[in-house]
Amino acid sequence: MFIVGAGVGTGSIQNLTIRAANILKSADVVIYDDLGVDSEETLSLCGMKCKKIYVGKRGGRAEKNTSQAEINSLLVELSASGRYKHVVRLKGGDPTIFGRLGNEIEALKKAKIKYEIVPGVSSLVASAAAVGMPLTETMRGGKHFACISGHDAKTNPDAFRDLADVDTVVVFMGGKNIASVVDALLMNLTFGSEQAAATTKSRSSKATAASKRTKSTPCAVVRDVDGAKEKRWLGTLGDIVEKTEGEKLSPCVFIVGEIVKSATLHERNIYL
Repeated sequence: MFIVGAGVGTGSIQNLTIRAANILKSADVVIYDDLGVDSEETLSLCGMKCKKIYVGKRGGRAEKNTSQAEINSLLVELSASGRYKHVVRLKGGDPTIFGRLGNEIEALKKAKIKYEIVPGVSSLVASAAAVGMPLTETMRGGKHFACISGHDAKTNPDAFRDLADVDTVVVFMGGKNIASVVDALLMNLTFGSEQAAATTKSRSSKATAASKRTKSTPCAVVRDVDGAKEKRWLGTLGDIVEKTEGEKLSPCVFIVGEIVKSATLHERNIYL
């Protein structure tokens, strides 16, 4: 079983690694996620006899999402069947970053199935490159960074409080609730009374942390990095919600910290 990262860029193989391409060429069956607007170019690398099984998850689509339990069972079934020499699990970006990898490898381990993880170009690094900035740099206070899911802004705000001292925060899956993400980063948690009551106890049990982020903290939003719908915004925590108002941001990466001062909206030749 090969668990392969397809890299970023909707409908493009620009960021697919040579090793990933070679594995796809030898695949007998590919279980693939939603790779964006058009997955055909990536899947075209597979042989004519390769079986392709879609198990993607993306909000707003008409078809029913495949549950993680169903995916786990399918991976084990196909790998243990003996019918396929090379079974490939194809994921967008890099499988080790917010790719539900842990669930799948635990299922494979339990079934005593050997697997190999093949890394891909993550939107984490691609988004920083898209706005011409590093993720770590000592000159602008970028000694370290941390990644977090934007869903936590509403469901687990303490996760953001734990990042108060981190120089740079990179938020995945925060496009649909960017206002809540900003509030969580500023520690101005604006939740409904029911959720506030549910989280008050856990928040009060911790020492109050002073966040190094303010409304003037620079930030960048990169949508569909290296893809057909790529768009980039630069701003601050005080104005980024207004700057992106009315835009469909998903999928996007939200980078926050002083290091973003080195970012630029330079012209890009994505398909050169």
